[in-house]
Amino acid sequence: MSESAAVATPPTPPSRRRVFASRLISTLVLWAVIMTAFQYKSEWLVVAITGLFGIAGALEYYRLLRSDPQARSFNLLGCVICLVYWVSVSVFLSQNRAADLMWLDLAALTASVHGSFLLCYRHQLEGVLTLQRIFNTVFGVVYTVIFFGFMVKLIYFYPGEPMKGSFLMLFLIMVTKFSDMGAYLVGVCFGKHKMIPHISPAKSWEGFFGSFLGSFGAAALMLAWIPDKLAPLGWLHGMILAPILCATAVTGDLAESVLKRCVAIKDSGHKLPGIGGILDLTDSLLFTAPVFYFYLSAIWR
Repeated sequence: MSESAAVATPPTPPSRRRVFASRLISTLVLWAVIMTAFQYKSEWLVVAITGLFGIAGALEYYRLLRSDPQARSFNLLGCVICLVYWVSVSVFLSQNRAADLMWLDLAALTASVHGSFLLCYRHQLEGVLTLQRIFNTVFGVVYTVIFFGFMVKLIYFYPGEPMKGSFLMLFLIMVTKFSDMGAYLVGVCFGKHKMIPHISPAKSWEGFFGSFLGSFGAAALMLAWIPDKLAPLGWLHGMILAPILCATAVTGDLAESVLKRCVAIKDSGHKLPGIGGILDLTDSLLFTAPVFYFYLSAIWR
């Protein structure tokens, strides 16, 4: 066999135009799903879609850790806690007990800590590897279950008015994802100065500036479009939140890049062409949802 034949030809990466087209189609389909839920004015449909994304994100996170065969039981524990969490959310909401949702976060955290240590008792300890498995399990519950659970807390932020709270969630999604899109578009067109190349080589300072343009634009659009549905948010709080959510979204995006770098993969999945996996889509929301919720709580309650 010749030397040239023995060397495999690396696959040609897709062009920027093709990646952008795939990303645009995936984004439009996702927005169509979200707007359909709002069109039917069904908070249950909004919650169901949110729960499906939450479960899919958790499954992808624990799949990132599959290189450690001894961690399968720990990963399974994290996935089970996620499923139980979202089933419990559905049960409590069906009983109109939305105010009790916060205790589910503490229950999930407690179950992950207790369960991880119980799994350690079955085999000989392996030093720092055992500690890593415990940490990965507990962190996964906090990262993918508790953080994403704040999306539902936003829906039920106003007692007895879930659809009004759903518009708060829509504001969060718009500002967060327009920040992502602004960073992507400006970065692709004008990006020259690398931001943090050892974590995310594709991100640039020009894209970082574009993320702020996207977040401010989305916040202004929402406040001009449905101001009555976003109370207690007004223009003042909206303009304060735009840069806060933008910076938090960038942090969330980089956080997932850290996870992927540590396990040496490019995307968390391949369900969304041009975007990657569900976790690639929701990574920024995992960080912005709790910040947004706590900000609203501070100005409203």
